[in-house]
Amino acid sequence: MKADSKFFEDKSLEIKDLMKQYGRRSILLSVSRFVMFVLGVASVIAAFAVKNSVFFLIAAVLLIVFVVFCIIHGKVSAKLNYYEALGIVNSKYISRINGDFDSLFEIVCNGLKRRDDREDAVRYASGQEFYTDDHDYCTDLDLFGRKSLFARLNVSETSFGRRAFAKELLGNGDDIRTAEEIITRQKAVSELSSDPGFLEEYQATAMLGKMKKDPKALIDFASEKRPVKKRRLIMAEVLVCLWLIPLASLIFFPAFLRPCILGVLLIDLLYWAAGVKNNAYYFYAADGMPSQVSTIHKLYSLLEKTEFKDGYLKELIAGKGGKSVTGSLSSLNFILFFAGLRSQPLFAFIINSVFPLDQFICYFMGGWADKYGDSLAHAVNDLAKIESLMCASQISFISGVSSFPVIEKSESSDDNAYFEGKDISHPLLAPDSCVSNSVSIRSGIALITGSNMSGKTTLIRTVGVCSILAYMGSKVPCSSLSLGRMRIMSSMRITDNLGEDMSTFKAELVRISGIIKCAKESKMALLFLIDEIFRGTNSDDRTEGALIVLKNLSAKRICGMMTTHDYAMIDRTVDTYKNICYYHFSEKYSDTGITFDYKLADGISRESNARFLMKLVGIE
Repeated sequence: MKADSKFFEDKSLEIKDLMKQYGRRSILLSVSRFVMFVLGVASVIAAFAVKNSVFFLIAAVLLIVFVVFCIIHGKVSAKLNYYEALGIVNSKYISRINGDFDSLFEIVCNGLKRRDDREDAVRYASGQEFYTDDHDYCTDLDLFGRKSLFARLNVSETSFGRRAFAKELLGNGDDIRTAEEIITRQKAVSELSSDPGFLEEYQATAMLGKMKKDPKALIDFASEKRPVKKRRLIMAEVLVCLWLIPLASLIFFPAFLRPCILGVLLIDLLYWAAGVKNNAYYFYAADGMPSQVSTIHKLYSLLEKTEFKDGYLKELIAGKGGKSVTGSLSSLNFILFFAGLRSQPLFAFIINSVFPLDQFICYFMGGWADKYGDSLAHAVNDLAKIESLMCASQISFISGVSSFPVIEKSESSDDNAYFEGKDISHPLLAPDSCVSNSVSIRSGIALITGSNMSGKTTLIRTVGVCSILAYMGSKVPCSSLSLGRMRIMSSMRITDNLGEDMSTFKAELVRISGIIKCAKESKMALLFLIDEIFRGTNSDDRTEGALIVLKNLSAKRICGMMTTHDYAMIDRTVDTYKNICYYHFSEKYSDTGITFDYKLADGISRESNARFLMKLVGIE
């Protein structure tokens, strides 16, 4: 069944209409600003030419109108930028729903001219930096890359959100969530997926914030907690009060007014110069902070105004210790505004000669860190969790049929070794054309046979990916799924490594030995996925080796799937292994080629299409 993209297609038309409206307003305001400026300049020239003060009054009025138009134009431009970002986000949703990765990456790279920039954008969207060879299943299950689970599901535009989602895909070995924790996430994902408009609004806001790098300076400053001593604030207040001396001189001793002003200016400048070194820490930390603080503030503002019903989402949004994140960031935003005013050295010199601005800024920045520092890293971490839940909600949009899996609640590893899925399908395949299958394994091993290209490898990848989605609290492309909490390990894509003197066969031995070691040492239930075991050696060794592996993986707390063409090995398991079930794929032949139905059936297939395929490509 095809996924429904109607909401996003309708939204696309709405966004285009709004962009046209705000585009026209922006042009009109831009022209109006220019006209006001020209008329203002003309009025000033006329005032001097005809020596009539009325023109100065007109120029003043035009200046005020010009400023008003500038403010309005700024707001309209911000709205136009927002709708442009929203349009990009909406287009990505449509591409993801259609499974059109080429279109998705064209959108990602749109407007980028330099090759390096385009490559960086592709790496960012594909999550390639999270790929790792040294992992239980990363190399086998298409987690990262141009056509990957990350590329299709990721809707996070922040570095920390992307990292949190990547971590969900990679899992954490034996440290799997409890059933209650997974169910809690399912409820949050369910509410998020019910409001695609909010998801798009959040993503567009984050995109405009350009937080592709961690706010490390901000978090470090908050966690270091370096408050300014109270006496420095008192001294700054005294400096402000010194201006009462020139004021008093103006009233009582006018002749001493100039020396008094110069004296106060000198004292202010000396105090400012003496504090430059101590203040440098705060202003260095403030550099780059405003946009980060503003973005995090906007994201939390959006979350807080959205009236979520789910308790877990409310808990994440509430902030540590009940302290409002937007409240704390609003005060920091206010401080950083003044820090930005004195960013130019000349202006800093001028303003601090009159008013000890630096001292007040540093004092209040230090006070903010002391009061809210502990909660900031917590707030960013919670934001990352929310964004990972948003990514998990995407299955609801890209799959024609999906459902939340039922998770085994028992803590016994023996009870958790099972996977029972009805009409499961792979989320990277187009939902309108992919074939779903039903699989049932309980404390046993499924041996899958069938000819080349019949669907064996895709099936075991589907089982692995559906399990990953289940453990992150996502829906799964299926009619129903029940499974235990298992560590997932695989041996599928095996490559040699000349640099480490590693042949393909040796590399496979290392992978499978890791699975067996986990089976013996881990207390967690295990789901293993092995594709064409020991393909790199002779038939006798392959058979004997496979039987040894099956023996080592035959335990009540283990279940798994193995594809094979080794019928000698299969024959020796039929009467000796009671924990093995058999599935197969079949095909139909005609004069023009082979037709696969990709439907899983019970039993063993002894079909081979290698010679037929060789003939089709001209090898006879």
